[in-house]
Amino acid sequence: MASDDAYVKCPPGGEDSIVHVDCVSHRYPDGTEGIHNMCFRVFAKEIVALCGPNGSGKSTLIEHINGLMLPDVGRVRVFGLDIDRRNLSEIRKMVGLVFQDADSQLFSPTVLEDVMFGPLNLGMSVDEARRRAEWALGVVGIKEVNKIPHYLSGGQQRLVAIAGVLAMEPRILVVDEPTGDLDPSNALRIEALLRSLRDEHGISVVVALHDMDMAARLADRICIVQGGTVVAEGKPEDILYDEELLRSAGLELPAVARLYFDLGLDKRGARRPLSLRDLVSLMREHGLVR
Repeated sequence: MASDDAYVKCPPGGEDSIVHVDCVSHRYPDGTEGIHNMCFRVFAKEIVALCGPNGSGKSTLIEHINGLMLPDVGRVRVFGLDIDRRNLSEIRKMVGLVFQDADSQLFSPTVLEDVMFGPLNLGMSVDEARRRAEWALGVVGIKEVNKIPHYLSGGQQRLVAIAGVLAMEPRILVVDEPTGDLDPSNALRIEALLRSLRDEHGISVVVALHDMDMAARLADRICIVQGGTVVAEGKPEDILYDEELLRSAGLELPAVARLYFDLGLDKRGARRPLSLRDLVSLMREHGLVR
């Protein structure tokens, strides 16, 4: 981590954040700059979506949040603790990371053993690790605890990977493209799970996405990532209806926003819906459907 005078600090505000990425830059060994002057925050009990196309810096950012990568310039704080090599084990107890490729996190003979691996690695007893694993599998709705993980469907594998992180009882869950290769049914199941982790368990969720429709339905706050930095952030109804902003960042309006404009609801001053269900309700209010 660079010294305090080596970088310009992020703008003031957000003192109550639980994650503070303060003007961080990181360059890969081949010279490629993954993120540049990145400022990002996470607050308690929120879902924040990082939206941007492939290569925008989303994955590099989230790997800094649990110390998988360390910044060349700037600093990352989690619950007031600066991330450095001396406290990585403590940071990773608080911040759980689920990779885009769930298969890379599954390697034990059975589902139960896979989910027990993290707690055992933290030094817990077998009984305590089993208790935590069974709780986590119950949260994600997986009952096939004795199956070989690689015999599960893609959606089930993703749920087991999330359970493996939840078993370590993190306070923040960071998920990279959780539904990118899943069918619609399993994608909605993952989406509902992330929402329940916030609502029922008080876990803050950071989710990297390029699915703008999911971002609209799921997130409390949207951060647009472009060129390795956050170029805009705000409420979904503001960010996801800004076509010029999204297009400049290589993204498209979510379907609900596109239909909203196509129906002329913006000209009626109507509120901005964030799901197709909300849009249909709005159309009824304005007499566009019965």
